[in-house]
Amino acid sequence: MAVSVVRFESRTVVRRPAGDVFERLADLPGYGRWMHRDGVFGGTELTSPAPVRAGTTYVDRTRMGRFVGEVTEHVPATRIAFSETLAWFGHPLTQARPGYVLEADGDSTVVHHVAEAELYGPMRLFRPVVAWMVARERSHTLASLKRSLEGGQAR
Repeated sequence: MAVSVVRFESRTVVRRPAGDVFERLADLPGYGRWMHRDGVFGGTELTSPAPVRAGTTYVDRTRMGRFVGEVTEHVPATRIAFSETLAWFGHPLTQARPGYVLEADGDSTVVHHVAEAELYGPMRLFRPVVAWMVARERSHTLASLKRSLEGGQAR
């Protein structure tokens, strides 16, 4: 099966301790309280028991469909990563792998964010659109994360 890859990389500084940033990113059911509402995101629910840790499974509801995901890395205050697959009619269309590396910098946190998406089958034809959507969504997610922690929302 031929594959096409889209990659997004960004860095932002959040004026909060790394532990606070990590807690916000690890609180998957809480994403609906701080995530932007103008994109494809519709909500996240756990499909395995809390607490969230490596191996925790979840579903992201989006305008494109349901991404079935798993927490692949969970190192408090340092790293968290995910793997999510979107399939239609039993055929995978994309596998997304967003991850965050958190670096303490005094009372702030440098958030390094990398997201890759592998596109399969007919989804490869939409690579330019998917690349634009990934960049838009991931940028909005980082802005929402920063705003929620610095602006006093959803603590």
